[in-house]
This record gives sequence, C-alpha cells and structure tokens, in this order.
Amino acid sequence: MSNTYQIEKLADVLEEMKPILQKHWEEVALYKDQIALNPDYDKYQSLEEMGALRIATVRSGGKLIGYFISMINPHLHYQDHLYAINDILYLEESFRGADVALELFLFAEEDLKSLGVDVLIIAMKTAKPFDALCEALGHSNVERVYSKFIGEKK
Repeated sequence: MSNTYQIEKLADVLEEMKPILQKHWEEVALYKDQIALNPDYDKYQSLEEMGALRIATVRSGGKLIGYFISMINPHLHYQDHLYAINDILYLEESFRGADVALELFLFAEEDLKSLGVDVLIIAMKTAKPFDALCEALGHSNVERVYSKFIGEKK
C-alpha cells in the first residue's frame, strides 16, 4: 500500500484523528490519573484560521496513520523569525520501523520552510525517544525540560 503525505485542515481530519489522539494520549501522556485528555478543538481551529497551526498527515491506503502538528509564530525573543513548535506528532506503531516517519518529518519540514519558518522545535517524551531520527535529519538536542504535577491530587 502506498503512503500519501499532505497538509490537511482540522475540520477535515478531526473526527478521524480523535481515536488516534486517544491512543496517543494513552501511550505517552504524563499524569494520566490527574489530567484527562480534553483538547480545546475550538482554540486549535482559531489558531488554524490565524495561520498559526499546520497539520501534516500521512495516510496508508487512504487511512490516517500519523500526524505532525505544529504551531507557527514569530518568536517573542526574535520577532523577525518564524518558529514552528511541534505540538504533537504520532505514527501508528506498525509503521514506525519503516521510512514513514522520516518521510513525514521531511514533508512537514519542507512545508514549514515554504511558509517562511526559520526554526523547527521538536519535543519528545523521554520514555518514547526518537533522537536518532531527529539527529539523522540534522536536529540538535538543545534543551532539557523537567516536569512536575503541582495541582490538587484527585
């Protein structure tokens, strides 16, 4: 089966994406016992309408198998430069060992570059690393982030 890579609009892909988002959340989310998955789809829609959200997808035989969703904005420290911060990316597990992830990254990078993005930032959970892919594509590990749940325990 051949894979297709494209830019899709949230309204066109959302219902198909919802069960994958749930699966993705179950795989990588932190603090699941305290924080339920509850995306603000209206905010995502608003960001897309402002040109600040980009959704690159990959399909196999027409079926959605992955996405690379980025937020695009001028950086607050460097207002002359557009930064894309990858908000969420996922690829169905059975496609992870192939070149599908590489092709999705390359497709998303080229699309973001065509929009004038200068810097792409990608984060990953340390429990599910894909450093080798990022490094193979010329990305550098530039920052370490720590997280702690400080809210009220349920």
